[in-house]
Amino acid sequence: MARCLRLIGPMMMVAGLAQASPTDTFMVSATITPGCLVNNSIPADGAQLGTLGSLAFGSASALSQETRSASLLASGSFTLSCTPGIPLSMRIDGGLQPTTERQLKREDGSETLAYQLYQDAASVNPIDIDQPITIDTTTTPDDIPLPVWGSLTLPGNLPAGNYRDELVLTLEW
Repeated sequence: MARCLRLIGPMMMVAGLAQASPTDTFMVSATITPGCLVNNSIPADGAQLGTLGSLAFGSASALSQETRSASLLASGSFTLSCTPGIPLSMRIDGGLQPTTERQLKREDGSETLAYQLYQDAASVNPIDIDQPITIDTTTTPDDIPLPVWGSLTLPGNLPAGNYRDELVLTLEW
């Protein structure tokens, strides 16, 4: 037993003679910047993201003179989420037939049909060509809806056919 105690004793002394380890401090930091995710990722500046959705006025008789309304139906794959309170705006261009108003054009023809875009379903607040529209990011910062409604009045004298336009919506933050 005495031999066992002697072996343990010197090991304790060696551990006690070890030199002190120097210490120092360093800083750890991160900067969180406000921003938005489109389709769950950060888009590159100026990136084209594909088809946002559609605004369809439906089918009507060529003789109809009714006013039609529609809302933007985002495709199931489009999502927009932003840091709450970030200044976010959208602009919509003039489409494929740019004039002073947006126009649908008949496929296989040259006839056009004017339509208007609005920020609200009541068609009170228009969205002019390339006009920045502020989007609220405080109420619902996840799955932010884009406020786009459309209206057109059929003139009752257009040739039958499919009328279409394609718009570019730009988001800025």
